[in-house]
Amino acid sequence: MEFSFKDMLNIIKKNILFMLIVAIVAAAGTYFITRLLITPVYTSTVKLYVNAQINAKTSYEELNSHNYAQKMVATYIEVLNTNHFFSKVSKKLPDKYTANYLKNNVQFSEVADTEVFSATVSCSDPIDAKTIADAVAEVAPVTIKEQFENNASLKIVDEAQLPKAPASPNPMRNAIIAFAAGLIISLIIAFLRDYFDVKIKYDNDMTVLCGLPVLAAIPEFNNDTKGNNKNSRRYSAEA
Repeated sequence: MEFSFKDMLNIIKKNILFMLIVAIVAAAGTYFITRLLITPVYTSTVKLYVNAQINAKTSYEELNSHNYAQKMVATYIEVLNTNHFFSKVSKKLPDKYTANYLKNNVQFSEVADTEVFSATVSCSDPIDAKTIADAVAEVAPVTIKEQFENNASLKIVDEAQLPKAPASPNPMRNAIIAFAAGLIISLIIAFLRDYFDVKIKYDNDMTVLCGLPVLAAIPEFNNDTKGNNKNSRRYSAEA
């Protein structure tokens, strides 16, 4: 069986109410589940700059200094992403912030092609997120200085801010995605239901499926209580 564009429009038109109901229910359900059942996550980010302590006198030496600093970014991230570092950060914070907790909630990432990298803290409480980010910003330069002495140092580029809204989940975005998914799924169901429906629905189905020409069409008349006739199209075929 093949669907023409006209057939597709007829299927959509016939099932539009069903499709809208499914999409709206999916969107509303997803919105409330996201809003009520999923714990929001707040993030606070601090950015650090790798300062290569090289007295550049020429542009070539300055370029080498920048290249050196960029290469050191990955090394510094590896040094900071250790139990040793997080243990030192934990000592600056209340007892509930263990080294293991910090390691699971702090994410270091490079800023592409720069000497800057960021430390992003994710917590269910916005104050916790900023508190941990401030502690990371305080301990990180000291740790790097201890490990690498005078080769380079860390400077704070952007201090951590108190998050005002959760970074995730996004109820509205999830609801829009669920609405679109509901439309697609309900449309697929409508097409499958029509595909497996063996009843003759259109006057040209008899010609296409059976190879028989339609010689006459007999309308079906329904009498209402007032005696008025209402007819609906009903086709029969003869060979």
